[in-house]
Amino acid sequence: MAVVFTYAAVFLHAQNNPAPKQQPGQLPDTMSAPPFTVADKFSYRVVQSFGARGLVGAAIGAAIGQARNAPSEWGQGVGGFAERYGSGFAGNFSRQTFAFVLESSFREDPRYFPSEERTKKQRAVNALKQIVFCRTDDGGDSFAYARVFSAFGAGFFTNVWQPKSTSSAGDGVKRGFITLGADAAYNFMQEFLPFTRPISLRHRH
Repeated sequence: MAVVFTYAAVFLHAQNNPAPKQQPGQLPDTMSAPPFTVADKFSYRVVQSFGARGLVGAAIGAAIGQARNAPSEWGQGVGGFAERYGSGFAGNFSRQTFAFVLESSFREDPRYFPSEERTKKQRAVNALKQIVFCRTDDGGDSFAYARVFSAFGAGFFTNVWQPKSTSSAGDGVKRGFITLGADAAYNFMQEFLPFTRPISLRHRH
């Protein structure tokens, strides 16, 4: 509950204060698209929650947890897999919720913007940079407050239903880094596999 109030406070603060100062030039030349409205951002996060990334990602995480028997308190078998799947899905859903509130407040665009550069190295750098930087609603770029804060916020929030063996502060931090690692993999997919991009950014090199 404390996490919910914290994010609500951030949302209200951002509504009454200017967005954080942009850091121009952090991102290279990328594709462009019309800015997202708040409704567009909501739809994007719904897809991230209930689309392939949310459902398949939770299944992959559950399978890894099942193989490692982590957390051990959940055991094996169908019951253990269901616990791990539910945890993964709920963790992702909380992350998408936090991200929507923050990116709407800070006027950040949640999409990955593929590079207009031609070399694989330049495109890979773009994919890596957009782990921690993002496009803004006015076409600039900024530190990705929503992306980073939501990753670690959800990582800690997941401790609410985790057993004792996996609910420490260190576990929350670890989940945050794992989430950003998954973001990096998703960036590379969108950079080099155009069909995985949102329709608005699907034109090819």
